[in-house]
Amino acid sequence: MARFGACAAATIALLVLALVASASSEAPSCCEDFHSWGDGGEYKGCGPELSDPCNSWCQSQCRGGECKLRGDLHYCHCLC
Repeated sequence: MARFGACAAATIALLVLALVASASSEAPSCCEDFHSWGDGGEYKGCGPELSDPCNSWCQSQCRGGECKLRGDLHYCHCLC
C-alpha cells in the first residue's frame, strides 16, 4: 500500500512539472520574438494581412509588444 502511495505521488509530481514546463515554454519572454501566437499558438508567424490581430494579441500577452517583420512573416516581439 505504501509503495502505491509513493508511486502515485511521484506520478503527480512529474505531471505537475510537465505542466509547468509546457506553460512556461509558451509564454512570451521580454525582449524576444514569440513565433507562435494566438489562442493556443494557432499562428506560426503570419503575413501582413494578420498584422493587426497579431499586434493586439502581442500587446495583451507581453504587457506591451508588437509584431515585427522577420523574413516576410510577422512575429510577436515582447518589449522590455
